[in-house]
Amino acid sequence: MPEKTDRRIGNNPLLLGAVIALITVVVGGGIALWLKMHSVPDTVVTRTMEGEPSLMQFARRDEPLTVKLCFPIDGLLACGTAAVKRQPDTQSQVREVLAAFFQDKRAAETAGIKDIKLKSLYVDASGKAYIDLTSPQQKDIRASAWDEHLAVYAMVNTVIQNFEEIKTVQFLRDGKEMQTLAGHMDLSRSFTKRMDLIKQ
Repeated sequence: MPEKTDRRIGNNPLLLGAVIALITVVVGGGIALWLKMHSVPDTVVTRTMEGEPSLMQFARRDEPLTVKLCFPIDGLLACGTAAVKRQPDTQSQVREVLAAFFQDKRAAETAGIKDIKLKSLYVDASGKAYIDLTSPQQKDIRASAWDEHLAVYAMVNTVIQNFEEIKTVQFLRDGKEMQTLAGHMDLSRSFTKRMDLIKQ
């Protein structure tokens, strides 16, 4: 009668080593997967007021953000791109985009825009952006009615085209309701974008 073979793990060093190695691989892999899932990525996910991801979703913090800037050129608006620094929230990002708009040489040469500066910017929960400008007295801004019209919509289109969460723009001068820029246009109301003014 053949002898019984003892197949218990404790009596078989080779089988015991294989089982320990398998347990180590499974446990180590599980720990590595858990750490990967719970680590903080080097990304920034910016949320809009409605909780939806904005245009900066999953972008690296050190990568510049490419935005559209609109400028009056030859009687219409033309849009070009610019790279701006990424910001942690929508309001700061809008401010960064408008700062780039005012620093661009195309704005510096435009009637109605060259005499004004961005003082501050606010975005409320309804999606209205308040552009607070500082400028000389209205009588010192030299611009025709059409130049003023294009200057206003250059700012409005720049903001609304880049930020889906912003629906309207209201202008302020030094924190107070702005009546007009160069004396031709009523700026006491809210504005929406005008894509028909953009050169095709």
